[in-house]
Amino acid sequence: MNERLPGLIIAGVPKAGTSSIFDWLDDHPKTQGSVPKETCFFMDPDSHAFRPDFNFGLGLTHYPKAFAKTDDPGCLLFEATPAYIYSRTALAEIPRLESAPKCLFVLREPASQIRSVYHYFSNNWAYIPSEMSFADFLEASECGSHDFGGNELARHALDCADYLPWLQRWRDRLGCDRIKVCLFEDLKRDPLAFMSGIAAWCGIDPRFYDDYAFEASNESYNVVNRRLHSLNMAIRDRLPKGRAYEFARGVYRRFNTRPAVKDKTDDAFLRLREKFEVTYDPLEREFGLDLSAWRERG
Repeated sequence: MNERLPGLIIAGVPKAGTSSIFDWLDDHPKTQGSVPKETCFFMDPDSHAFRPDFNFGLGLTHYPKAFAKTDDPGCLLFEATPAYIYSRTALAEIPRLESAPKCLFVLREPASQIRSVYHYFSNNWAYIPSEMSFADFLEASECGSHDFGGNELARHALDCADYLPWLQRWRDRLGCDRIKVCLFEDLKRDPLAFMSGIAAWCGIDPRFYDDYAFEASNESYNVVNRRLHSLNMAIRDRLPKGRAYEFARGVYRRFNTRPAVKDKTDDAFLRLREKFEVTYDPLEREFGLDLSAWRERG
């Protein structure tokens, strides 16, 4: 089973460019991404992302089904489930896989990450009520006054953005050689340098990206018609994936979504950013990061 298990898992964090990284890696001739991108195989049973039909509790022998067969022994298999960083099951089981996968964690300035989670789960999905403001969402998340449809990433958004304790647990289980922590801001600033570094760390040729066109994936959007979007969410996971599905999704996106409007830096956001500034120094020391881009956002 060793050759059918991934050598790389993009394990965090949500709304930090992991979909783009997955697509860019998947285009490399020496890699093969999972289907779907987020297998969610190691998500906890109490997570909103838990899949009753595909999970660790059914047995590890099911996991290789997410990876198509390949005759290339040097092909890097990988998947990207960014909520793994918070999963008890993932933390317990991924470090024990026979393939000894490396785990990549991409961090984003906490206030911006939380705001992106808010937009994503209120527009792309409907876990957060559309009439709930960002300030009200922060209050509900901090007080635990809303269930958000069982979505733990929304319910515990502030705890999830305090990255250091989560990363320390993973480093303790994986060791330093199998963990890499990067920044979303570096990805946005220089995707070529970012992906070349990831490729070199994974042992694949970084020169593939020298003339690569870096197109973003899975960006948040605003919904035009909420009722139509509710119907879309109710049926989209039941439809067979393929060219017809991609065509229909493209048509739907064209007519019922619009690009997300750039957020204004309001008082709620500024207070949130100030709240997390005390976490920067220990995070930098522990993982050798340069968080000056986070500080410069002021």
